[in-house]
Amino acid sequence: MANVAFLGTGMMGSGMVEAMLRRGEAVAVWNRTESKARALEPLGAKVAASPADAVTAADRVHLMLPDDAVVDRILEQSLPRVRRDAVVIDHSTTSPRGTKARIERLQKSGVSFLHAPVFMSPQMTRDAVGLMMVSGPRQVYDAVGSVLEKMTGEVWYLGERGDLAAAYKLFGNSMLFVLTGGIADVFAMAKANGIEPADALTVFDKFPVGNFIKLRGEKMARRDFSATFELTMARKDTRLMLEAADGQPLTVLPGIAKRMDDAIASGHGKDDLGAIAAEVLR
Repeated sequence: MANVAFLGTGMMGSGMVEAMLRRGEAVAVWNRTESKARALEPLGAKVAASPADAVTAADRVHLMLPDDAVVDRILEQSLPRVRRDAVVIDHSTTSPRGTKARIERLQKSGVSFLHAPVFMSPQMTRDAVGLMMVSGPRQVYDAVGSVLEKMTGEVWYLGERGDLAAAYKLFGNSMLFVLTGGIADVFAMAKANGIEPADALTVFDKFPVGNFIKLRGEKMARRDFSATFELTMARKDTRLMLEAADGQPLTVLPGIAKRMDDAIASGHGKDDLGAIAAEVLR
């Protein structure tokens, strides 16, 4: 039976701990708000008074913390007590630059460290389904890969480039946020035109947009701006959307309109809508 330390038992971390306990692992937990760690005690978790106390006997140390600064602070507090043969696995959403520096710094100190952020909901962590992305040394990944596979539906090892999992996590979350903002703008237009939000969403039963990322994204990645939807016409449609909202607060459309205006001013008016990315793809 593996001895595990888990630092950070919020919604995501607590779900991971619950699944570990069901698999028969011995888990010592720590959380800044102690009550969140104590909630796992009836399930079999041992609550530690500090990060350092939690990691002392651990074969693996897992972290799920809010940001780079907290990760660095908790590592600083706990690493002196981490066993030399233990593996430290950080599931936190952190910056690519900060993660790369962290991996390089810990490697020089002889710490076996992986960055392994996830695309999972709290319930998915309990059910051990979803996607986990991993960056870090191959030999470290090989040592714990089978364990990580038990935590999720799929583990995607991205290689030894330290910042890649962090970057991919931000790519995925950015698309979630943009889509959520787009839905909010649809609701704004719907409200201005006396249409219920649920009725507005029925458009997407008939007009699925799920393939758009792959089809248009691949065309843009090739820097192929031959027009299938001319940018000037897309900008006209955006104007109609702004007008249709009739003063309701909008989330993403104003920013898109501004970017279209900039691209048209740079000579891309006859190019494809995807030319709004021309500047960053040069």
